[in-house]
Amino acid sequence: MKKTIIISLALAAALTAAGGLNAAPPADDKVFSAMKDELSRSMEKLNMDNLGKPYFLSYHVGDGHAFSVTAGFGAAEQLNSSDYRRLKVDLRTGSPKFDNSHYAPNVWEGYNAETDWNISLDDNYDALRFAVWAATDKAYKKALETLSKKKAFVESKNMAELYDDMTPQAPYELFRPFAIERLDEELWRENIRKVSAVFLKYPEVKYSSVRLRFNSGGVRYLNSEGSAYRQPSCSGVVSIEASGYAPDGFRLKSSHTDDFCLAKDAPALEKLLARADEIGQNLVRMSKSEPIKAYIGPVLFEEDAAGKFFETLLVNNLANPREVWTEKNRWSNESVFRRAGELVERLGMRVTSSFLNVVDDPSARYHEGVPLTGFYEVDEEGVPAQKVKLVAKGKLSEYYMSRAATKDFMKSNGHGRADFSEYASGSPSNVFIIPEDNPARVVPMPELKKKFLNLCREQELEYCIKVKGLDGLYGPFSAWKVYLDGREEPVHGIEFTGTSLRALRDITAVSKETYVYNLAWSTPGTIVTPSILVQEMEIKKTEEKPEKKPYLGHPYFAK
Repeated sequence: MKKTIIISLALAAALTAAGGLNAAPPADDKVFSAMKDELSRSMEKLNMDNLGKPYFLSYHVGDGHAFSVTAGFGAAEQLNSSDYRRLKVDLRTGSPKFDNSHYAPNVWEGYNAETDWNISLDDNYDALRFAVWAATDKAYKKALETLSKKKAFVESKNMAELYDDMTPQAPYELFRPFAIERLDEELWRENIRKVSAVFLKYPEVKYSSVRLRFNSGGVRYLNSEGSAYRQPSCSGVVSIEASGYAPDGFRLKSSHTDDFCLAKDAPALEKLLARADEIGQNLVRMSKSEPIKAYIGPVLFEEDAAGKFFETLLVNNLANPREVWTEKNRWSNESVFRRAGELVERLGMRVTSSFLNVVDDPSARYHEGVPLTGFYEVDEEGVPAQKVKLVAKGKLSEYYMSRAATKDFMKSNGHGRADFSEYASGSPSNVFIIPEDNPARVVPMPELKKKFLNLCREQELEYCIKVKGLDGLYGPFSAWKVYLDGREEPVHGIEFTGTSLRALRDITAVSKETYVYNLAWSTPGTIVTPSILVQEMEIKKTEEKPEKKPYLGHPYFAK
């Protein structure tokens, strides 16, 4: 699900360059006034039954306009257009060394901040103050209860290796103006309808959906340490999804998303129509595909598939370095609600092929004209965004940090991010896969395909596997058999087996061309990646059973 992201508008960027924006919020800003007054009162007077005052308190208020429209087979199905204003509270009791964070009393409640999704849209000080007070009261009571349970949990587990729950951070202020952008909603309703109508040309498409979501507004932040910001926020996505069936009844899927933030960057109708046509044609070819029993050999991941490869094996495993504990339940022996990324234990070790570097840069806004949705200037905890060199010549040099300490780092690197219902944790923004300047490893796409086929010949294989689209590395997917003469045939109902982090180190070559892949995270972000050739992977026929195809044909095509 796509969430709100922080990005400067063109005007804000111009004024920033001139040094004229980082000023205090207007004195008549009723939202800031309500936040500030209730924060001061809560920090001074909240002490129920002498159980302890909060040592830290922060408020987020996001407001703006949301628009969404969905269409299928040439007809609009859902349309929503509304203003919103919502509040999130992060209240900590105990001390920075040990507080109520990083513990979920049970898996059912999850690990979520106290929120109010419907506070006053009017700048009415009393109504706003009431909403902030009510949410703070709930957050305080919840924090006291959670802290008590967390202490008992740690004692019962005899945990000796504990790290600070909140590391020190100097106060930081940043104030940007923001204005609410709105798309031409009637135009986009018609655009999405037109794109959905493309699938009326393809009987092989049994289900389809085209969606647009666009939010635009701003966010205010204030905490008890003196940090504050106000800046624009926006998010937009157009998704095109379609599915059909292989001859054996296995469900086939094909999809594409275009993410953007500013209204001017919304994808053109002509591009969306062409993309829908491409998806339809892909399903036509895939509808004649057959499964294969097993495969061991090189795999070529093209464009989005390369992005999903790095998201699954690299990015996901460098995030959330602090685990969230919870009590065991009868369905699981686990006592960890949210696990730390597997690679965070491998600092200084080789985690990718030695010719690859990986950098995360929140300040990047575009790549070759394509918007990067991970842009932000200050993170969810009021820490300035920082460029982070994650991997240097294949070795892990850093991972994503929020203000929660780990055994390796006692300071945030400005990557404490969260969606509106979550607490912040170390998360990605704009990830760049940057190869060393190595002519043998970094080649134009046609040369990469030649290397791919040469590996097939060396291993005396009849064909090798190419992947263009991928939902994930741990479930069934569709791909293409590529024969030594270049012929391609679709295959389906296969899955990787024995896939491990070793695959990152088995990347043997990459393309010079790069592509923007949108992360499937609760917080928006991107991976800018080349296509990649992996030396060897194992594939097997999936154990997932095919579905029963519809008994009657699609009524539109039946007539």
